[in-house]
Amino acid sequence: MTYTFPFLFAGAALVMSAPVTAAQSNYAAALRTMLTRTAAGTCPADMMQPKLLAACKQQMSKMGPPLAAKGRIKTLTFLKADMTDGREETYKVTFEKGKPQTWLIGGLKNGKFAGLYTDDE
Repeated sequence: MTYTFPFLFAGAALVMSAPVTAAQSNYAAALRTMLTRTAAGTCPADMMQPKLLAACKQQMSKMGPPLAAKGRIKTLTFLKADMTDGREETYKVTFEKGKPQTWLIGGLKNGKFAGLYTDDE
């Protein structure tokens, strides 16, 4: 199953992102919170910009239960940070069950994120 927010990073192609040298993780806690709350059936409105929140609500029935079935997050491994119209971070997320997934989070503005995305099933 793919959890996709189709408007993600509107106007910016992820494949065109430029890596940041010696990058550090800034968004790990936010990613953990967003995935945990989504797995519990709640879109974290306090962390999501309006378009991301709308997509989360629309897709909750398809992404909440599969995330919940994976169990708690065991580890978040920071892979990279890219800069394209703001910061995007990529993580490998390992859950109690199933294969690890690669997640992107970014587009932080006024304390809320514009993008949360995985291609992994």
